[in-house]
Amino acid sequence: KKHLRWLKALPRVTPFYAVKCNDSKAIVKTLAATGTGFDCASKTEIQLVQSLGVPPERIIYANPCKQVSQIKYAANNGVQMMTFDSEVELMKVARAHPKAKLVLRIATDDSKAVCRLNVKFGATLRTSRLLLERAKELNIDVVGVSFHVGSGCT
Repeated sequence: KKHLRWLKALPRVTPFYAVKCNDSKAIVKTLAATGTGFDCASKTEIQLVQSLGVPPERIIYANPCKQVSQIKYAANNGVQMMTFDSEVELMKVARAHPKAKLVLRIATDDSKAVCRLNVKFGATLRTSRLLLERAKELNIDVVGVSFHVGSGCT
C-alpha cells in the first residue's frame, strides 16, 4: 500500500527497492509487477531480479565498492545504471563499462537514523563537484543523484 501511495504522490520519481533488505522471490515479484525499480548490490541480486522478468532498465547496481568482474557482468546483462561516490569507483566504471549511466550518491544528514551510513558513503558537496567534472572529462554520463536516508527512519 505504501508503495502504491508513493507512485501516486510522486509519479516522476522511481523508487528502487533494496533487494538486500529482503530478497524473497514473492516480495520481489510483487514489487516487480507494480513497476518498481531494484537496487542490486551484487551479481546474485541482479540475477534474481532478472530471473523474475525485470528488465535491466529497472535495475541500478548500487554497491559502493564494486568488483570489476561484477561491473562487467552488469554491462553484459544490460544493466546501465550504477552508483558512485568516489573517484576510485568512477574510474573502475569508466574502464569496465564506459556506456554506464551513473548516479552520484550524495551524503545527507542522517543523524536521526538508527544505522548511519553517510559517515561511510556518499560524496560531500565539494567532492560531488570534483566527481562531476572528472566524469565530464571521461565522457561518462551522470544521469542523476541518489542518497540513503539511513535505517530506521520514519
